[in-house]
Amino acid sequence: MKKINEIAIAVTLAFPMLAFAQSNAELQRQIEALKAEVNQLKALMTRGATAPVSAQVPVPVVDPDEFNQVRVKVEAMQDQQATAGFRGLRFSGGIDPVYMYNRAKGTSSFAFMNNLTNTNGSGEVYSYDNSYFGMAYLDIQKEIDDGGTKFRLTIAPSKSAGSGYNFSNIVHEATASIPLSDSQTRLIVGQMPDVSGYEPYLNTFVGANSLSSNLLYPSAGEYFITKNMLYDFAAATIYTGVGLDITRGPWETKLILANFNSARNDCPVTPVGAGGSACGTGATRSPALIYNVTYAHNEFWGFEFTGYEGQVTNWVNGGTSRLDQFEIDGNYTKGNFNGNLQFTVGRQANAALNGIGDAQWWGVSALVSQRVLPRLTLAARADYLNNEKNGGGTFNIGTDDRINGFGRGDPNDPNYDPNVGANRYSLSLATTYRMTTNAALRLEYRHDHATTAAFYYYGDQTYRKNNDVFGLQTIVNF
Repeated sequence: MKKINEIAIAVTLAFPMLAFAQSNAELQRQIEALKAEVNQLKALMTRGATAPVSAQVPVPVVDPDEFNQVRVKVEAMQDQQATAGFRGLRFSGGIDPVYMYNRAKGTSSFAFMNNLTNTNGSGEVYSYDNSYFGMAYLDIQKEIDDGGTKFRLTIAPSKSAGSGYNFSNIVHEATASIPLSDSQTRLIVGQMPDVSGYEPYLNTFVGANSLSSNLLYPSAGEYFITKNMLYDFAAATIYTGVGLDITRGPWETKLILANFNSARNDCPVTPVGAGGSACGTGATRSPALIYNVTYAHNEFWGFEFTGYEGQVTNWVNGGTSRLDQFEIDGNYTKGNFNGNLQFTVGRQANAALNGIGDAQWWGVSALVSQRVLPRLTLAARADYLNNEKNGGGTFNIGTDDRINGFGRGDPNDPNYDPNVGANRYSLSLATTYRMTTNAALRLEYRHDHATTAAFYYYGDQTYRKNNDVFGLQTIVNF
């Protein structure tokens, strides 16, 4: 009887606590604790009712009325959770203010929620020292009670994936994953950040946990502030469309038909006749095909490959041209060691920086890390991007880029050749120190090299082959 009274009191006290529950997980823990108490009482009643008379041992007397009262209150709490929409709901978020020093620019600045591009005249551009860090984000995930539909909405003001091509868009991801024949065969729709490579800034399609460099999960995104060179200059940003997500054992396949780096493909605002037709000559009118296959052999290693095929914007000659790109990457994690390797090769027709050839590129990125102490991780990353063909260029590089070190370099150099672009190297060293479970400090030093004098030094107005950046990041998330 005393046990029953204690449970009844606990349940009564739990109801006002619901208004102050900080998360759905906290509410769920309260319900599970009460359910455990109910199960204990059921076990006591069963033992007392079924044991032979000679074998029966004294058990607490359970009042059926009080037992039913506890059960009804537990069920009421579960109903309230479902009615309020908390069941299957998960919130997470975080911030990561960054201090960044760039030797070529001569800049020493904190970066937090600044723009990725020249939005509203800010003058900023996407670069390896201004990518997906210095963010504030809120991630909302919901599994709907209709057979397994999953919904995800991630908001990241100023630095969302959407803002890169749809200015002022704060949506980083807005996707739904709907089961078809079973939960392993799904329809996926919405705005989806790119999934290629070993360090995507949001591994999409609901339920993944890698958002840029500001999370602290044991994944490739844990180790650096900046991103690898293939991610920055040879990967898509967003897809907007529809696809299939098929999982069979260790294999997962995604086939997506989507606008490539665009919220909508449409006719530009061009008067009839000015561009040769009512829709103009430079319109991207059709979606591209994206395919992604992952294989997880076990908890220690796996690999994936991703491809893009279709007509995309040609930033050199205008209009669109054919893009074909393929990448493959692998991962190995054992104990406190992690390793990643990625290879990418691509081509875009008539998009090289010399204006007359195809842009062609290939590159490799390798990462290793070791947790040397429970709170301290050391990491190193090396990148190479071959980009010399026809003056250089990728589908993300449409001009001689003096900030990122791509292109033909100094036009006043006696060795200047408009048909030879810069091949690029980078080496990054980083350390992450976890102050608490959800807070950390990260340091990174990065050295970049180009085979032509492609880095512009603003202080003395010269071009050089090398540049250095240094970053310090504070990460807090929940």
